[in-house]
Amino acid sequence: MTINLPASALRVEVVTSRTRRRTASLRYNPGGHFTLAVPQGYDQAWAEEFLVSRRKWMERVREKARVHRESRQIVPGTRIDTEYYSLCAEEDTNLQYPQYRVVRSKTEPVATFHLAPGFFTPENSDKLYANLEKYLLAQLMKLASTALIDRAEYLARLHGIRVKEFFVRVQKSRLGYCTHDDRIMLNGRLLFAPQKIRDYVICHELAHTRHKNHSKVYWDFLERLFPGAQKTDKLLRDSSVYSMRTAL
Repeated sequence: MTINLPASALRVEVVTSRTRRRTASLRYNPGGHFTLAVPQGYDQAWAEEFLVSRRKWMERVREKARVHRESRQIVPGTRIDTEYYSLCAEEDTNLQYPQYRVVRSKTEPVATFHLAPGFFTPENSDKLYANLEKYLLAQLMKLASTALIDRAEYLARLHGIRVKEFFVRVQKSRLGYCTHDDRIMLNGRLLFAPQKIRDYVICHELAHTRHKNHSKVYWDFLERLFPGAQKTDKLLRDSSVYSMRTAL
């Protein structure tokens, strides 16, 4: 069964749980609609009333998904600029999918991907984004991982904190960690992030050299290192902050 909320053009698919579910759950699907899982024998009027009460939340989620989707969209002529390296994506009709060629500038940190038209079709968009991001991240690791470490060492000296070692690795989501003997890992994905986010993650891990937990004492100490720490920490829930963005 499907419920539509006309005022916001929201479409919700209602599914009955096969388990003994007692409550309802609402989730957003990548296809652009929502799914409401309900107990068996649910009341339709209640479901419609529930969805009306969640309308504003649904609109926010849908808008966030739209912005995220647009930030990953790559079309012919797209240029992706970072502080240290840039990529261009161009369509080459002389190539057949999956053919492509890469031209690297000899004078600037720029590479141009000449891609067969098939790369720009909707079904290949996620794959194209992932491959370009992987390439760009590899270049950033070569050119800028030292700069990330230099910044971390500067902040450690500024706050009088001794760290045995800083090192940079690429991980999917964990942006940093501090070992029991005060070695700090920073995720290379931070090179996609604004300087404020990089500094926050560095200070977050520096604070763990004093407190190996997330207690109130830890957050109070981190707040002294980085005012507004908890507010900034919430920004990291959105992975686009540390991902390649096509619209900067």
